[in-house]
Amino acid sequence: MATKLELILNQLALKGLYPLFRREKIDDSLLNGLTDADLREIGIAKLGDRKRLLAAFSNSSQIKEVPEKSAQQETSPRSPVLPPPPEPTAEDHPSRATMARPFLNSLGMSFVPTTRSKTLFCIWPLRIRDYEQYCQEAGVERPAVDFLQTADHPVVNVSWADAHLFCEWLTKREIWLGLIDPRYQYRLPKDEEWSAAAGLPYEHITTPKARSGIVEGFPWGPDFPPPPGAGNYHPRLHVDDYTETSPVGSFAPNKYGLYDMGGNVWEWCMDEFEKGSNFRVLRGASCFNDDPELLRSSYRDKALPDKGRNNAGIRLVLATHSERDPWYKA
Repeated sequence: MATKLELILNQLALKGLYPLFRREKIDDSLLNGLTDADLREIGIAKLGDRKRLLAAFSNSSQIKEVPEKSAQQETSPRSPVLPPPPEPTAEDHPSRATMARPFLNSLGMSFVPTTRSKTLFCIWPLRIRDYEQYCQEAGVERPAVDFLQTADHPVVNVSWADAHLFCEWLTKREIWLGLIDPRYQYRLPKDEEWSAAAGLPYEHITTPKARSGIVEGFPWGPDFPPPPGAGNYHPRLHVDDYTETSPVGSFAPNKYGLYDMGGNVWEWCMDEFEKGSNFRVLRGASCFNDDPELLRSSYRDKALPDKGRNNAGIRLVLATHSERDPWYKA
């Protein structure tokens, strides 16, 4: 016999969320008392989904359990009477995301558009709380770090290769949950996408190594040193009160609503440092840097893909598999 919960999830095309309710032992008797905070705790991060579910649960007394039909029964299918769903919101699909209405994924990560591309950027580096969800579900151990961090600090000591495994896990998880369709994937940003998100002009040079440091300017403006509150940089610059990493979003965002595009942690990119190189690109500098050359928005660092660093983290993007590069000239 189909339960009220199953009927509601099927009616709203959210049957992929059923395992989340089973895990928390939520049955029909509890539906009417669930709150928005309860649904977030269960793991339902999308605001639109929570609104639909709460509206349906408030009318669950009108729904009757329906016995499973046998193969010999020829009665026409019946659907439970449910209130109409609310109008779609930006959270419902990545293609409708804006800076004011970001796409919110199952881990509570917000994604916004930037410029010259349909690729969506996470508004801040991957947090420890996000990576720990992966560790719990995939049986992976989070890399140790030798300074104090909280759940809202950026995860560090994760290699480029580890970042790809995380992206594969998150993509498969959200497709299974029905939150994104198979055209989409989570991945690291391309070097040129990162430049676009940092507000840099098109760099007319072929490789990240050749582009490194060519464009003048810093995340906070044209002049060095950075003003107080510009970001999380080396204590010698007297810009902030953090001696190591800071919670993501502790400083003002850039014009696209992206936090920590300078300082806090270096961020892995997809690209080879130069053609045929084993090294991969990192951008943005970290809380351990004070050299003006390294702090330029156009500077590229490099590291081997199988090596993590305590000053390097991850920023995810969400894009379709067929997305064109951000700097196309059509």
